[in-house]
Amino acid sequence: MPEAVAKRVAALVVALAVILVAGFAAFYFLGVAGNGAAKAKQVTLVIVTRLSPEEQRELKAAFLNSSIAREYGIRDIEFRKVSYAQWKQLALSGQVDGFVIGEKLVYDQLCREGAFAPIESRRLLQLVNQVPPSLRGERDGKICWVAVGQAVYGFIVNKAFLDKHGLPEPEKWGSLLDPAYVEPLASGVDTVSWPRPSMSGTSRTTLHGILQRYGWEKGWQLLAVIGLEASIVDSSERARDEAAEGLVAVAPAYIGYGIEAEKMSNGAAVFKIPRGEGILYISPAAVAAKAPHKRAMEAFIEWLLSDEGQRTLARLYYYIPVRPVKGIDWVERVYSQLKGNILSYNRSIAEKVDRAVVTYFEAAIADPDTNALLKQIGRRIAQLLEEGRISREKAEDVLLRLGRPLEIKDPWSGKNVVFTYDYAASINERLANPQDRQSFYNAVKAAAIDRYEEVLKSLSEG
Repeated sequence: MPEAVAKRVAALVVALAVILVAGFAAFYFLGVAGNGAAKAKQVTLVIVTRLSPEEQRELKAAFLNSSIAREYGIRDIEFRKVSYAQWKQLALSGQVDGFVIGEKLVYDQLCREGAFAPIESRRLLQLVNQVPPSLRGERDGKICWVAVGQAVYGFIVNKAFLDKHGLPEPEKWGSLLDPAYVEPLASGVDTVSWPRPSMSGTSRTTLHGILQRYGWEKGWQLLAVIGLEASIVDSSERARDEAAEGLVAVAPAYIGYGIEAEKMSNGAAVFKIPRGEGILYISPAAVAAKAPHKRAMEAFIEWLLSDEGQRTLARLYYYIPVRPVKGIDWVERVYSQLKGNILSYNRSIAEKVDRAVVTYFEAAIADPDTNALLKQIGRRIAQLLEEGRISREKAEDVLLRLGRPLEIKDPWSGKNVVFTYDYAASINERLANPQDRQSFYNAVKAAAIDRYEEVLKSLSEG
């Protein structure tokens, strides 16, 4: 071969090699794998959650160590724990990628309101199709959220607190109607720690569960007594910690927080399923409607539903898998103990009155002013019991009087109405408007203060 031709061939080979290398590099760094994961772009997912900080750290570490995180170039997750009231605005802001864990009612509402993007990843949909339809949410025929785990609500009981104050161990939420649980108030000690339902899915669901288990009227009577006995806190973690530390006897909790309390307290606190009142629940995940990294968020949900993710959720939070996964038999054995001990919880009934119920509770029972009056009544009852000036039967009658559904002045008609289930359902959607919610809140608070002051006056006179 002539030398000139050989040089041209060599140059061509080199050029082709350069082109091939450049093309391979371009494919590797700019191309897609699976459903379109851009490997050159290092993504930080921003995810809204109800997980506690320690739970966030555990889940992030497990995911970032996965092959799916590497495949999609996800280098970090920034979890944000914010109140449910901010979720819709964040979903539409373009500032967050998705949502994980939280109350199903909230996910249903946001799905209907268009706050979630439809799940479209082929690989993710293959896993979603293995999840029962009852554990998925749809809008316009497309999946907008999917459950990634199932668990149970119960309560934490601190036996050391009970022993110290000579209290019986509660078997169910209704046990707290016993005036004995009011007596610690005489020394300024609360018996229960209860999170605000607008800030805690555990509190919100337990509140609805009590109303369904005991009926509307008796349920509100029980909730008012619990509020009287309770330290009102802003998160499920705080309630867990107060129960674990022995500051209170009882706190609502999901099983993961319950087991955590047992560890924190070295066995002084135990997680129990209230007799016949355990509530099975699901933990969903969704992609924000304006997610900046939709494919990466779908990849995160894909991992949560994978065998590896399901085993991780079972290990971290005692979750039951939502799709068939081998190697988690021990979790199923734990939950087999719940048979016959679970409330038939109707989420549809709860959803129809959710805003009204949460607002009513926070105005009549959890508001600082109304709760302070409840505490005064509780301390007075405890004092009268200690002095033998009131019978336990009379004390219980007074406690039941506190929580009967209030007659309030309807903010829109000006008429006096009793807070029945039907009335709650009739105003529920209206309370999505902050001004209407505040008007209703004020009406409930005013009626509650009138009743509590009347009860306190009768106790003082007696």
